[in-house]
Order: sequence, then structure tokens, then C-alpha cells
Amino acid sequence: MTRPATYTVPNEKVTVLDALGLAGDLTIYGKRENVLLVRDQQGQKELVRLNLNDSEVFRSPYFYLRQNDVLYVEPGKAKAAANNAARTQTFAIIGSLLSVLIVALTRL
Repeated sequence: MTRPATYTVPNEKVTVLDALGLAGDLTIYGKRENVLLVRDQQGQKELVRLNLNDSEVFRSPYFYLRQNDVLYVEPGKAKAAANNAARTQTFAIIGSLLSVLIVALTRL
């Protein structure tokens, strides 16, 4: 999601897709086949996995959200790989700068 937050909607009939749309839709990194819905059922937390790639989701009893439902979209492997690549690049730049600094200081 591009804008994860808590949203209050005046309409009683809010679907999973409506809620994701309010939150800015899924990013390219979100796992559409594994969206977690957390629902409070009589004081117990019910965890349900929804596959948004499957048309059966429209028939699911969880397609329409209830008050206090929480949606969690797990990041895919591409997101983790992008984060690791950025981290590696940062360390490489810092290492290069330190090497240049050490060489410059030893030549003085």
C-alpha cells in the first residue's frame, strides 16, 4: 500500500478492494495472493488469507469488511531484494569514501 493508515469510511458496504484503493492501492511489491485480514469475532482474533488474484475472492464472506477489520499486505521478495540492493550500494559508497580518505591522509 502506498498510504498505510487507519481509515474511517461512512459507507457501510466497504470491500477489500475499496479499502486498498483508499490506502493508495497495492504497490508493485505487495503480495496480492496473500493479503491478511484480521477480524475481531466475539473477542477472538480471526486471521484470514485472501488471494486477490483469484475471482473466488468476490464470493468470500470476508470480501466485505466490518468495523475494526485490519488488512495487511505482505511485501514480496522483490521488495526485500530492492532493500538489500540499496543497502549494499550504500555500504559500497561509504567503503569507497573511507578508502579515498585513508589514502589521502596517508599521503600527507
